[in-house]
Amino acid sequence: MRIVLALGTLALLGACGGGSSPEPATPAPAPAPPAPAPAPVAPPAAVQAPAGVTLAQTGGRALGAVTVASSTQLLLRWTTAGRVDHFRVTATDDTGGVPLALTAPADATQLVLASLKAATTYAVTLTACGDAACATSAAAAPTSGATPAEHWQLQGSGNRTAGLARIVSDGNARISATRFGPEASAVTANRVQLYYGPSGQSRQILTTALGTRTIDAAVPASYLAFSSSGGTTGLHAPVSSTPWIAGMATGQGVPLAASLGAKVRLFFEAQGADGRTRIFSVDSADGYTGQDFHAGVPTACTTAADYSAGGGCAPQVAIGVEGDSVAAASRIQNARQHKVGWPTLTDWRWDGAAGTFMVFTVDRVSGCSSFNMNHAYAVWSGSAWQVQYDAAGCPKMFTSAQAAFPLHVGGARYKLYYGDPSVTAGRLAGQLPFLGPKKLIYADGARSGAPDRVDFEDWENQSRAREVVFLWPNGDRLDATAHGYIDDYHFLMPTGSADLQVMYMAITNGTEAPFGAAAVLLNP
Repeated sequence: MRIVLALGTLALLGACGGGSSPEPATPAPAPAPPAPAPAPVAPPAAVQAPAGVTLAQTGGRALGAVTVASSTQLLLRWTTAGRVDHFRVTATDDTGGVPLALTAPADATQLVLASLKAATTYAVTLTACGDAACATSAAAAPTSGATPAEHWQLQGSGNRTAGLARIVSDGNARISATRFGPEASAVTANRVQLYYGPSGQSRQILTTALGTRTIDAAVPASYLAFSSSGGTTGLHAPVSSTPWIAGMATGQGVPLAASLGAKVRLFFEAQGADGRTRIFSVDSADGYTGQDFHAGVPTACTTAADYSAGGGCAPQVAIGVEGDSVAAASRIQNARQHKVGWPTLTDWRWDGAAGTFMVFTVDRVSGCSSFNMNHAYAVWSGSAWQVQYDAAGCPKMFTSAQAAFPLHVGGARYKLYYGDPSVTAGRLAGQLPFLGPKKLIYADGARSGAPDRVDFEDWENQSRAREVVFLWPNGDRLDATAHGYIDDYHFLMPTGSADLQVMYMAITNGTEAPFGAAAVLLNP
C-alpha cells in the first residue's frame, strides 16, 4: 500500500503548477555514429626502369649503295611502363671527356644525342624519374655505341687528282680560308676569301681570291669557286730582304671585331735574312675587305721599304725564336705553319679575348721531342702571344704533328686535325711534302682550368687520335699515298653552321705541282 501511495503522491504533485497539462520531457540526442574508417590509400607504384634500351648510329648521307652515318650523333631508343615524370640521360665517352647530360619528357621513347665526337665509343645510362627532382628513380643497365669516323669527299669527278675541281685557277699551296659575315664590307660580306700562294710567280706571294658569290648552302659553287686577284693583293717576298722578311709562306686572315678596328689581321710566316722563320702579323688598310695590307697608296706589300720600320706594311712579331730581341721563344729555332683558334661559331670575328690559342709548327726540340715536326702552343694574354712551357722548360707540344688546324665546334670545344709525318707508308721519292695520315683529337675547356678557354691540358692525349677518312668523288677511298699528299689545309663552316663543313687544301699525286682543291664532310 505504501508503495502505491507514494506513487500517487508523486503523480499528484506532478499535476500541480497552474492547472495546465504537463509537457513531455525532451529526450537526450542519440550519440553520433562513429566516423567511418578512411579508405586505405595504395602506395605509389614503383618507378620502373626503361626497357629495350638501344643505342645506334643515325643520320648521315648515302653514297651510292653505302650510307655513312652521322659522325656526331647517336640515337637512343627505349620503352617504358608505369609512372614517370621525365628521363635523364648521361653519356660518357671512352676518352675520359666531359660527360654529356640530357633530359627527355615523360612521353618520349627516343632521343638523339648530338654534338658527339667522331669515331668514339659512348656509354649511356638512361634513368626514369618518378618526380621532378628525380628523388625516386630507376635506371636501365648502361648501353654503349660508337660514332663512325669523319668521311670527307673530295669534289670533282673520278678517283684521281686529275679529276678534282680546282677551286681557284692559280691555286698552288698555303691554302687558308676566311668566312666573312653580313657586317663585312660590300665586297666580302657573306663570302669566303682565300689567302694562298699562287702559281706562276717569280717570288713567293701570299695573295687573295674571293668567292664568286655569296654563300648559299644549296649552291656548292658559292663556297667552292674563287676568283684570283692575280697577285695584285696581299704580301710579296721583297726582292731585297729585310732582317725579318726575306721569304713569304703560309698565312691566315683573322677578322677583328669592331672594338679592335673592324679589319683583318693577317698572320703570316716569313723567313728572315738569318734563315730562320717567324710568325708575324699585319692589319688590313681596307677594313673587312681584307685584301690591301699597305697603309699607303699601293695595294700590295712588295719592297724591303714596305716591310721596314715606318713602312706601309711594317709587321708585328707574333712568335719569335730563341735569341730574338722581340717575342723570343725559348728552345724554338723556327716558328712556322700556324693557326689561331677562336670561337667562329659564336662570331666570325675575333674579339681579342685573352685565352685565345695558336698552334704552330716547330722542329725537333732537343730533350723535348725526337720528332722532326711538332706543334707548339701559344695563348693570347690580351696583348701578346705567350708560348706555353711545361715544368721541365719544354714547349708544350703535339708531337709528330704537321699542319695542325683547330676548328671550333661550339662553346669552348674544338677539334684539331693534323698530319702524322712519322707514318711514311705511301710516300714517294721526291721533295714534295708528305704529311702522312690525317688525325683528329678534341678539346673541351671544361676538362681543366677556366671552362671558357682552351688550355693545352684540355686536349685529348694524342694516343686517342682518330684517323680521318677521305673519299674520291666517285666514292673510292684514298690510299695512303693520296691521303699523305694532302697538305696546307683549312677547315671551315662557310654558313656558320656545323651542317656544312668544307676542307680547303693543296693536293698533289706526289709528282705533279700541288693545286687548290676542296672536300666536303659527308657525315657531320
